[in-house]
Amino acid sequence: MSTSSPRPSERVLLQRVRNHLIDYLEIAASFQAQQEFQAQSPQLHVATEVLEQWADWVSSNWQQELKIPTFSESERDAITQFQAIWQETHNTLVRPLPALEYIQLAPAWQQLRVAAETCLQVFMERGKLSDDAEVIE
Repeated sequence: MSTSSPRPSERVLLQRVRNHLIDYLEIAASFQAQQEFQAQSPQLHVATEVLEQWADWVSSNWQQELKIPTFSESERDAITQFQAIWQETHNTLVRPLPALEYIQLAPAWQQLRVAAETCLQVFMERGKLSDDAEVIE
């Protein structure tokens, strides 16, 4: 007899995605956090991780996926604004991306960091939500 726990609800899954977005934004918003990530994971190319992880969590049709009330209207607006900067940065930077210490000098990367910081501030108004139980606000 299996004692597996029930599948999490769609809302809990969205809360987990939201929490992962906050984790992502915390790194994207801080050059120091990016450098610490690189030091802890020398096998990774952190600039590539920062650029590509956003697309792992925010698809092209994110407006249908990242729903209210798990994502507030202001958070959805912040995603829209960050997405525009992210897309511009993604399209602008040369490939392969240079090492982190060099890419952090690029105006596009600096703009991405500021946009991530702005987006993160909006998300931190509510902070992280439970990974296990539905949050009703």
